[in-house]
Amino acid sequence: MGNFSRNTFDRLKHYVGVRLQQGVPLIDADWNEQEDIRKFELQAFLKWFAGNGVPSGNDGFLIMAAAGTTNNFDIKGGDGTALGAGRILVEGLDAMLESTLRYTSQPLYNNATLAAKWGVAPIAPLTTPGAARIDLVYIDVWEREVDSTEDSNLINPAIGIESCVRLRREWAVRVAQGASSLPSPPAGHGYYALASIKRPAGNAAILSEQIADLRTVGINLSALAAEIIDARGMKGNLGNRLDESLTKGGQLRFNVVGSAQLNPELTGRVVTIENHLTRTDNPHNVTAAQAGALAAVNYDFTNRVSASVVFSNYDANNATRNITTGFRSRFVWIVGSARAQLGGQYYGANVSAYADLRSTSLIQQCTGSEIILIAANNWRQNTSANPYICKATFTDQTALPQRTDDLNVVISGISNTTLTVRFSRILPGTGTGTGGTGGTGTSGTASLTNFRIELRLLCLG
Repeated sequence: MGNFSRNTFDRLKHYVGVRLQQGVPLIDADWNEQEDIRKFELQAFLKWFAGNGVPSGNDGFLIMAAAGTTNNFDIKGGDGTALGAGRILVEGLDAMLESTLRYTSQPLYNNATLAAKWGVAPIAPLTTPGAARIDLVYIDVWEREVDSTEDSNLINPAIGIESCVRLRREWAVRVAQGASSLPSPPAGHGYYALASIKRPAGNAAILSEQIADLRTVGINLSALAAEIIDARGMKGNLGNRLDESLTKGGQLRFNVVGSAQLNPELTGRVVTIENHLTRTDNPHNVTAAQAGALAAVNYDFTNRVSASVVFSNYDANNATRNITTGFRSRFVWIVGSARAQLGGQYYGANVSAYADLRSTSLIQQCTGSEIILIAANNWRQNTSANPYICKATFTDQTALPQRTDDLNVVISGISNTTLTVRFSRILPGTGTGTGGTGGTGTSGTASLTNFRIELRLLCLG
């Protein structure tokens, strides 16, 4: 590759330029250090002040399904021009993709010879999952030297030799199969996550609904600057503005926004509102009904009962429990836990929920949990809001066949003296309930053999 006398660039010396003196020879080390300083300054600025991601008005490196293919996907590019190329910033390095490219069409794909020449790893083919897994798609960006053996235009025809080599920025889109985090990049490389792909067992196709975009998009420093200027208000300095508006504890100071900061049109109305705040009478004769107030009976909870409900793998689908309250419940608070045996160990999550039973259209909400055992000592938990008083999904990917259950509990009936709670279990993706201790689903998936839901209900009425 390049023939250099020495490399003098040291970023810790804080040099920002090279000044050539008169009467001395021009040395390659000085020339190259000047370029290294310029390049490092730009890369540091982009990394620390712009960050990783896709610029505003661009959609480069979006991972898309490639219809009619297996173990493959497309990488979105641009319109074929340099200005219209798909772009992404990775650790301060600007990567470009002129046109959409298929994963398997990348130069390094399954090409050990080229990878060895460039001194990097080849791009590995994707495999069909034996068990359900999450694949992490990421971009690898680095730079390498190019000489005249690769680009003959580097030979100066006037002198017949190669005077300088070039640095070329390369990138490769790689996939960490079954991984939830990026691997450690080698020296000189930058990694950035592009997407995750949720791949079901035994399915080689990659569909759009399986792909989750992980890119940061819309990076634009000029738009951020405009937003900051707009936020400054009447002060020219944002720091002074915040000091004036907020207390040391971060709370908004009293009267920090007043009529003087509003346009003249609103000033009279603000004064009227402020005057009304000091009055203790009812100058407009507003009734309780006009204000949306309810009767006192709708505010008071004069009755309460605490009850426990337990469901386990011995319960059939749609099993119920009746709770005797002695009154009509209007509101229920629920806490508890749900656990299941996965891979020989118990995994569980807390349950928190409420139910508003004041009308015929019941409102029920809970914090649901999804726990997936991927391998021994490797598990993942997701949470979401759901219209139940308990929702817990457990999946054991280490079992053969894979075991999974979607466990739900709802308040299904209410009378003047009782409350009915119903349990259901559904294999995800099948819509089929299971019962007892040995229910089975489809596609080689079995239900759980050991789980337990314990709920504590505070019924108010």
